[in-house]
Amino acid sequence: MKHILIVDDEFGARASLKEIFRDSYRVSLAENAPEALAVLSSCPIDLILLDYLMPGTDGVTLLKQVQVTYPDLPVIMVSASTSVRPVVEAIQCGAYDYVTKPYDVDEIRHLAARALENRSLQQKLELLEDELSEHFPVRALVGESQPFQRAIEDARKAADSDSTVLIMGESGTGKELIARLVHKLSPRKDEPFVAVNCPALPETLLESELFGYEKGAFTHAEKRKLGRFDLAASGTLFFDEISEMNVAIQAKLLRVLQEREFMRVGGTTIVRTDARIVTATNRNLRDEVRQGRFREDLFYRIGVIPITLPPLRERREDIPMLARFFLRYFKQSINADVEDFSEETMQLFRAYDWPGNIREMRNLIERLLVLHRDARHVRPEFLPDEFSGMRLSRALPLDGRGSLDEAVNNYERELVMKALEASNGVQTKAAKLLRTTRRILKYRMDKLNIRPDAFKDSRSN
Repeated sequence: MKHILIVDDEFGARASLKEIFRDSYRVSLAENAPEALAVLSSCPIDLILLDYLMPGTDGVTLLKQVQVTYPDLPVIMVSASTSVRPVVEAIQCGAYDYVTKPYDVDEIRHLAARALENRSLQQKLELLEDELSEHFPVRALVGESQPFQRAIEDARKAADSDSTVLIMGESGTGKELIARLVHKLSPRKDEPFVAVNCPALPETLLESELFGYEKGAFTHAEKRKLGRFDLAASGTLFFDEISEMNVAIQAKLLRVLQEREFMRVGGTTIVRTDARIVTATNRNLRDEVRQGRFREDLFYRIGVIPITLPPLRERREDIPMLARFFLRYFKQSINADVEDFSEETMQLFRAYDWPGNIREMRNLIERLLVLHRDARHVRPEFLPDEFSGMRLSRALPLDGRGSLDEAVNNYERELVMKALEASNGVQTKAAKLLRTTRRILKYRMDKLNIRPDAFKDSRSN
């Protein structure tokens, strides 16, 4: 049962408020500031109803003291004064709300319930933030490759504005991490970060999840339910895989972005929102627009600041750093003795395409540490079947000569040269054949000492 503290120097006022709340809450009483502070130090309190005018330490002074020690504790100021000045002073000092005597019983009950509900929601959000920060640690944004650093720089620039952000990338590339980075670096960092996983919510529930609903809006709607826009408040609302949202809800989201307001399901009151919108997709939204599955106007509205996250196969130079980050991340919680990956294992990691990207690597390394926690190094034989078919048998000499590193380079050189031959030396076409970028192809050609002019000469001859 929630616990309310009533602080008032008048016995009648204390008794009256206790009578109003005793059936719904546990109630404690105090007639001055020292008694109130004593109660606060002796037991948890969920809400304070505090008189504005009291002898000795007045209500505003006590409010300031409470704010220092209990910053999340809501306080409703109560006063017989009808002047505007004390109302403004109380709100500026951090009071949740203000009521004047004589107060309406239903009004003060509703106000107390709303303050307690708001605090409960805030506590749940903080708990959720703590849990999610373990699964989505921003410090896992590890990498020095140019395409990855470009995405990080774009996120840093986006954080300084309130413009909508569209994060594009394959599944598992860390799109939610980038969204959290944008939030963490923004002026809204102390406000909630609320994620909406669009594919996980059925179409029939998505509208009520986003906008909430009023009591009686439909069968079993026994009380008002706040939606994700309510929970986000002035924070960040993140739509993951927004391409999965049906067209009808897309239209309603577009209106919210344009008008900064919405209406709960079954409601008649317009609700304003100040939430910043960040979205992510693993699909090409331009193709979705052309095929009529995504609204063109919404596409332009959410994509003011686009950020592209490269897949892991296009930032192979980051693989060792990422793998060792996850090793350190899981080592302590799993209580593993593993110190590092063997050189052969790391070579296989670099050569593997990682179709599940960073998420796949994270899960694999956690599994390896659980199953082989007593090993000093993660060895190739520990790796799952998907690695067994790529032990580079096509490039590794069977006579025992040559190292695995040489075999990787030989295999990579063969692929690059075949692509260049097929494209008559045109690097842009070769990159498309290899499903990579021209910049990555150029990097590999330089590393493998492949001269592009050789293919132009062979073509002319």
